[in-house]
Amino acid sequence: MALRFVHCSDIHLLDLEGVGLQRFLNKRLTGGINLALGRRKSHGPHLFDAIVERARALDADRLVVTGDVTNLALEAEFELVRRKFAGAGLPVTVIPGNHDAYTRGSVRSRRFESYLGAFMEGDRQPGHDYPFVQRFDGVALIGLSTAIATLPLYATGRLGHDQLTRLDAILESLGREGIARVVLIHHPVMHGIAKVRHDLLDLEAFNQVIARRGAELILHGHEHVEIEGALPGPEGLAVVHGIASGTSLSQKTGRNGAFSLYTVAPGGIARAHYKWDGHEFVGGQETLH
Repeated sequence: MALRFVHCSDIHLLDLEGVGLQRFLNKRLTGGINLALGRRKSHGPHLFDAIVERARALDADRLVVTGDVTNLALEAEFELVRRKFAGAGLPVTVIPGNHDAYTRGSVRSRRFESYLGAFMEGDRQPGHDYPFVQRFDGVALIGLSTAIATLPLYATGRLGHDQLTRLDAILESLGREGIARVVLIHHPVMHGIAKVRHDLLDLEAFNQVIARRGAELILHGHEHVEIEGALPGPEGLAVVHGIASGTSLSQKTGRNGAFSLYTVAPGGIARAHYKWDGHEFVGGQETLH
């Protein structure tokens, strides 16, 4: 049986209510400056509401969000995201992005997991949040975290040796069962895609896991641009799709606000891609992968 889900990423929902200036005496200072200089005007939170509405209209089984749900990893932002997800009217799966681990304090307090853990339920090794596996009939979503606190002007990510080891075992086990494996990750996984200081620091180690174990589909966000490619696996190519920010107001080609509807089964993958034209999400022509 196929799993139909809508994928979006980098929705960057902002809420500064009750946030004092002292909360900006860290990396948030640069983030606040970026918002003041125009980033705040480049995203429309109403686009996320439109994505949710379309997901329901398209009869999607689930909404999948690959990170950067907040701007500054503030409690008010996470509470807003939690309310949005809880009221979506369909199940939500989420993983963190670098903006969701914006400061060391947000990471130490496990703020993302505390607020959004209900949307990451699944199988996992005891004592570890990631990877988590959500199993359906013949399909599995595998949620990873590349979210780490970084210095100002850096947006790098890292999986780490231990998480990669667990991922290797999960992909091997699901592959033996004939399960269609959909890997969810925030940072791009192909060489030459990420901007300077935006890259996945252990990209090559991740690629080696895919080369050894394979995957049917890898979804990511982060660069706010549409990306299509593939990584070599042991028995063929793993399809890789990166998606632009779901709330982007840009009308530049490949950077429009976007979401995709996937129909995934052990026998194949179909994708219908939708882009924001300034008024509504248009597109929807299905392609097979």
